[in-house]
Amino acid sequence: MERKRTELLTDDRSSHSPTGISRRRFMTQSAALGAVAGAMALGMFVGLANAADKPEWDVAWDEIDSKATKLAEFEGGQLYKQNAVHIVVLNGSYYDMGRQYGHLLKEQIKWHFEELKKDFFVTPAGNNPVDQPAPLMNHEELTKLFMAGFYQALPYEHKQMIKGAAETSGLALEDMVFMDSMLQAVLYSAGITGCTSAAVWGKASRDGRVYTGRNHDFGHSWRERLGKIGVVRITNPSNSDLSVAALTRAGQVTSAIDLMNSEGLYVEFNNADNIRPESLPTKMRGTDNLAFSLLSDYQSVEELDVVVPSLKSNDALLMMAADSTQARYFEISPSMSVRTEPQFLNGQLTSRANHALHPIWNMDVDSDPDRAIAYSKVRRANFVKYLSKAPSKNDDAKMRTFLTKQIIVDGKVSDGATSSLEPVLKQNDWTSYQTVTIPAERKIYWRIPTHTPWLEIDLKRYFKN
Repeated sequence: MERKRTELLTDDRSSHSPTGISRRRFMTQSAALGAVAGAMALGMFVGLANAADKPEWDVAWDEIDSKATKLAEFEGGQLYKQNAVHIVVLNGSYYDMGRQYGHLLKEQIKWHFEELKKDFFVTPAGNNPVDQPAPLMNHEELTKLFMAGFYQALPYEHKQMIKGAAETSGLALEDMVFMDSMLQAVLYSAGITGCTSAAVWGKASRDGRVYTGRNHDFGHSWRERLGKIGVVRITNPSNSDLSVAALTRAGQVTSAIDLMNSEGLYVEFNNADNIRPESLPTKMRGTDNLAFSLLSDYQSVEELDVVVPSLKSNDALLMMAADSTQARYFEISPSMSVRTEPQFLNGQLTSRANHALHPIWNMDVDSDPDRAIAYSKVRRANFVKYLSKAPSKNDDAKMRTFLTKQIIVDGKVSDGATSSLEPVLKQNDWTSYQTVTIPAERKIYWRIPTHTPWLEIDLKRYFKN
């Protein structure tokens, strides 16, 4: 299955809107660059295939770092540093939290903003941050598009948070909106594959508790930047008892695709490439912002069972939801969303890579070759097989062990799901970060491969309740 080109739409109906930005507009410009960019991507892969150039796994990356050091305070917010990652703890109204965010992370936000402008949106040649040749849109056009769509759809409190962050970071409001929507920019301009996750509980885990594991795959340069601008964003709003932790990049004020709240509810998102439409809407709320609201408003998978099937997403995604007792996936898209049931070990093990599997999509997944969507079926099968062996030993440590196992080893498909040392063949998908969670303990382990060991983050330390 080949990746489809995706157009940006300013509404749900037509790519010919007079105010829209269509990807067709950039294809002629990019055609002449395709051969060069393709050669660059191929060269990068061939270089890694050379044993002399291939990096070796450092056993230090498997260690656990639990120490965070306080760096600064501002207007009631605090900034900590744990290894290469910043932890920003925000307290008060949403406007107050935005001001704290912008000031405490000013340096990281500005550096990241300039990097994205410089070689993602302005440069008309070469590869973008997901290491894929693609039509590149300039920063001004994307900003205009996001202000007219995603920003207008934000709740008032989130607009206030972005306003506060803009004031203290020194960025203009529209640039802060662009930074908050950075994942949407990557998805719309290039598309990505990758990502694999799983959850176990009950008799499929060591002590009956829920454990989750997940690879977030993006591009190589995206991971290299994350080693400088990785941020755990903690929000403790004054008008709610629910606090939310989000694993983000500097500039994501209200958006995230890995989050856990103070009740132990956790969500993460993978692309669902086999049901992704050729045209995507922009005049609706971004799902990476909607995730923040879901974790701010709900406390359990049982509640999401009622809420999520009535929602629509601006992209096709697989959403894992887990709490201290159970987990499941929702398959969501611009047209509809469906709840799925756990499939393995008597309904106590569930997993997804990048295929939506519910029968409602009428997709013949079995007919896809193994290499489709960056070996999506193989990555998922490897994860399920690993967790199905000795399920009574499944816990956070076993999850971390699997997430070290590579999907490609010396150019050949192997028994893991991670792309830390070699990209997926001809896809150039790399593992950008990894998470393991224990919802019952409000604990997250976060690793940026080749940059950090496993960072053990006890969220109870930062949540107000």
